[in-house]
Amino acid sequence: MTISVKNKGELVFAGLTLATGIFILVGTTFINEPVAASNVGPRFMPYAIGTLLTIASAFVVIDVLRGNSASPEEGELVDPTLPMNKRRVAMLLASVLAFAVLLEPAGYVIACALSFFGIAVTLGARLSWRVGVASIALSFAIYLLFTRPLGIFLPPGVLAGIL
Repeated sequence: MTISVKNKGELVFAGLTLATGIFILVGTTFINEPVAASNVGPRFMPYAIGTLLTIASAFVVIDVLRGNSASPEEGELVDPTLPMNKRRVAMLLASVLAFAVLLEPAGYVIACALSFFGIAVTLGARLSWRVGVASIALSFAIYLLFTRPLGIFLPPGVLAGIL
């Protein structure tokens, strides 16, 4: 069985996704669940995402090992012959790393809003106040959704007295 270069790339991506799913499932076991937690506790979403990610990526790994590969859709605007835009990839990684670094000290809302803003601008959104307002509104909505009805702790950071 020979695997082409294209299939190796798909196999590496599927393998990394499978490892991420397993990491999420294992890491979820260490989340402390309150004694008074209802059916939907803080472990529900990570277990759901980790399970779906693990199953889906396992199917992709099996499919690639069988010799099948995904063909690009005609509607995709990606030219595989062009070189990778390293600046854009670096900006996306910087936005994700900024979220990880700022999460505890600044809080979820600020870290998430900055990350959303950075990712949106990197992916082509115009640098305008609307992107900033949308980033802040989206991070507030996610914070309120997870902390209020689901009871999942997200660090409030510097907004601790306000939220």
